[in-house]
Amino acid sequence: MKTIINFLAGGMLFLSACISSSDKLVIEGNLTGLQAGDTVVVLIYDSDWRLVAGDTVAVTKKDYFCSAQTLAELPYSANLYYFPADTAAGRRLKSIDLSSASDKLKIQGAVADFTYAPVSGGFYSDKQVEEYARLQDSIHKAIILVDDSTEQAEQQGDMISKERLDEKYLQLAGQLEDMEDAFIRQHPNAIYAAYLYCSISRWETLKKVQEQYGAFTPELQQSVYGQRIKENMDKRETVAAGAQLPDFAVTDIDGKPLSTVSFRGKYLLLDFWGSWCVWCRKASPKIGKLYSEYKSKNLAILGLAWDKNHDSWKKAIKDDGLSWAHANLYDHQEVKEMFYISAFPTFILVSPEGTILANSSDFDREIEPVLREALK
Repeated sequence: MKTIINFLAGGMLFLSACISSSDKLVIEGNLTGLQAGDTVVVLIYDSDWRLVAGDTVAVTKKDYFCSAQTLAELPYSANLYYFPADTAAGRRLKSIDLSSASDKLKIQGAVADFTYAPVSGGFYSDKQVEEYARLQDSIHKAIILVDDSTEQAEQQGDMISKERLDEKYLQLAGQLEDMEDAFIRQHPNAIYAAYLYCSISRWETLKKVQEQYGAFTPELQQSVYGQRIKENMDKRETVAAGAQLPDFAVTDIDGKPLSTVSFRGKYLLLDFWGSWCVWCRKASPKIGKLYSEYKSKNLAILGLAWDKNHDSWKKAIKDDGLSWAHANLYDHQEVKEMFYISAFPTFILVSPEGTILANSSDFDREIEPVLREALK
């Protein structure tokens, strides 16, 4: 809690006075077990996951809290944190989708199950959205249990159990993706479908995004969410297949300067990844196999990690045997922005002349076949 409270003191967040009005975002909680002296923190994000507002609610009434904020822009989501008065630990997080700056939302349930307490109001007034949220929560709950078990297995050095749990995690994450995808495809005229796709479109292939955007009704295309999807498409087209790779310079893992110009004349695979990313680590053996097969045939790889912890980054490189060039994008965030990277892993394959041949998160279907065809 200390970390968040220190942040609140910086002026972004203020103690809440819950006054409901037509121009305020109001989030009320009726949660049994909430005690006077507890604290609820509400952080508001835009569609690019940037923090835009927040509120710290000192609970004064048993089983109840209320946050009311006037927002300058359309919000996208809220993350809620709960801090019991009697301990600095036990933080709980609940995520809520926001439809407008004047939503009136209610959370009802038990504070012990705060993360999964049902929400009403805003998007959740729609029965289909309410059912979708309920099913999503059930999968998230299973994922948290798997995460806890994975951490325990790692502490005990039980790598066999960890590998099994990693597979279970991927399976559950796949279920979430399938559920999101089904809702979007089955509701091409629902504003919530466009809302969901704002986020999902960031890691789908450009071709799929273009197809889905085209399937939305004209009204959804013109909605604020449709416009954001279109903006994202337009940006990605500048680094899509057929575009010229923008040159950039980084500092490599040994602290030496490295420029993409030095790779000119070779096929270059840019691998945007992270030591924390299960999917990235699962892809590493495939990439390593291809590198061994083609490095003598003019293939170079540059790993570009998004890792705040440099020690974890370096350890993953060593543990996974990643024997190519590496740099950390936390030292060069402008490069991440240059390529509009919002999903990990992302792979970009570049020709010896600097033309982008493929750009996708789908290595098996979108990257490897193009690479093999180019180098055969």
